[in-house]
Amino acid sequence: MNALCSKWSVALLNLAVLAVSASFLSGNALARDITYATKFGPVLSRTVFAPGDRAGHELIQAVRTDMTTSSDPDWNEVSVVNYGQSDLVDGSGSVSGYAVRTHKNGDKTYYRYEGQVRASGSGNSKDTVGEGTVELVGGTGKFANAKGNGTYSSAGGVSTIKMKLEY
Repeated sequence: MNALCSKWSVALLNLAVLAVSASFLSGNALARDITYATKFGPVLSRTVFAPGDRAGHELIQAVRTDMTTSSDPDWNEVSVVNYGQSDLVDGSGSVSGYAVRTHKNGDKTYYRYEGQVRASGSGNSKDTVGEGTVELVGGTGKFANAKGNGTYSSAGGVSTIKMKLEY
């Protein structure tokens, strides 16, 4: 019985080695964790609608160009165009949108996000802080099969994103 178990163990080990080797040879991506910061940049367009149902209620659509920094060269000094929507009352509420990151080599990655923001502080020191989820939904070139998801938190004009990516 031990000889039979030993032969099965060797056979299973060989299959596992072949499977791992095949995934490397076929170019299958491995998942990796990444953290990057996105500094809010200039607003390209912004439309605000006040539905009038209550004081301070605004629906906002905005397009903004941001810049990403990271210790990972694929994500460092990379621009991103953010297409966002907000449903806010007195600066607090829900946000969602899409983003397109153009990497240094010209390849793109595409994201969708959603979360909550809240107004913090008062007067001239008023800020917006937020948190939510982000999903990488695809890309081009090197990132054609990219996917991933994670979380973000934002304050002071910077979002910090932590994601598990595969590409």
